[in-house]
Amino acid sequence: MFNRRQVLMGGVGGVASMLLWPRSGLAKKKAKSDTLTLLIWPDYLDPGVIEAFEQQRGMKVKQVFFESDTERDQLLVKKGGDAFDLMVVNRINLPFYARQGWIAPVDRNRLKGLDRIDPRWIAEPDSAANLWGVPYFWGNIGLAYREDRLIAPPASWMDFFRPAEMLRGRIQAMESDRELIGMALKALGHSVNSEDGAALSAAETLLMEQKPHVKSFRYIELGPDSPLVTGEVWMAMVFNGDALKLREHHESIRYIQPREGSALWVDDLALGSNASGHELALDFLNFLLDPAMALRNAEALHFATPNREALRLASKGYLDNAAIFPGEELLQRSETVRPVSPRTQRRINDIVARLLK
Repeated sequence: MFNRRQVLMGGVGGVASMLLWPRSGLAKKKAKSDTLTLLIWPDYLDPGVIEAFEQQRGMKVKQVFFESDTERDQLLVKKGGDAFDLMVVNRINLPFYARQGWIAPVDRNRLKGLDRIDPRWIAEPDSAANLWGVPYFWGNIGLAYREDRLIAPPASWMDFFRPAEMLRGRIQAMESDRELIGMALKALGHSVNSEDGAALSAAETLLMEQKPHVKSFRYIELGPDSPLVTGEVWMAMVFNGDALKLREHHESIRYIQPREGSALWVDDLALGSNASGHELALDFLNFLLDPAMALRNAEALHFATPNREALRLASKGYLDNAAIFPGEELLQRSETVRPVSPRTQRRINDIVARLLK
């Protein structure tokens, strides 16, 4: 089973190391075809939505999967942005991808349903006429846990970073740099985007103290053989929709966004630099902007759609699910992960490298 999502900023070395890689435009241009090539996380597009698009438009969707931001970046370095018609890009990486020439601006006038998107989730445009990405999903990071194995449910990030002795070897963390450091910073009362040297040192100390309790520094598997389902792991740091996916395999799995707040993420769909594929990609974007399709995709994957018209059609169960839509108080205590200086990013990479030794 593939991992669904692993990182916002990339693993060790992540995007910071990518700045040293040459711009890639060496891949040969694709000939026009009736196949849309989509670079995406596994299990991040409802099969029924794909089938509906293929039947209505007479086109095929070919999904190319990546399991981390680093793997996606390596694919783009190797193949170039023109190897893909459309790709999922976490919001924080859009400017970098644009500088690399991997993505092309989207003409707002070519999108039939952009006005259905809540403006707060639309990234700053490259110009008044264009934007780099179309919002796909947004969400948060929290803790999935086995209610039947714990004496009391977690409430704070410190329940994860300074766990009870019974959790030794029963915790699974992410290996991604900004989440690990960011949530440790949050647990200590700092911003997830803090660049303060003393705060980063304190976060490293906390992570090193936690390490003996951690079974694995990798994103939790999502299928029926997931260690959270089998009981090998009792608590894991996850993206919210994935916790709900895991609960489909075991009724005792619960999810909480800790009281300190969390990191908010936004994923965008961006046009690849393959100009010959833009018509197909724009057609697919417009299809996904249809409220019925946006809702079908969101409810199947348990993530929050930014499509306001879709939300008007949504079931009460979806809208009232606090794992998908946290209360306003928790949202106020949460933060969007922002880029940090190259110097801070190098330090974060070094901290995670030492942690994973």
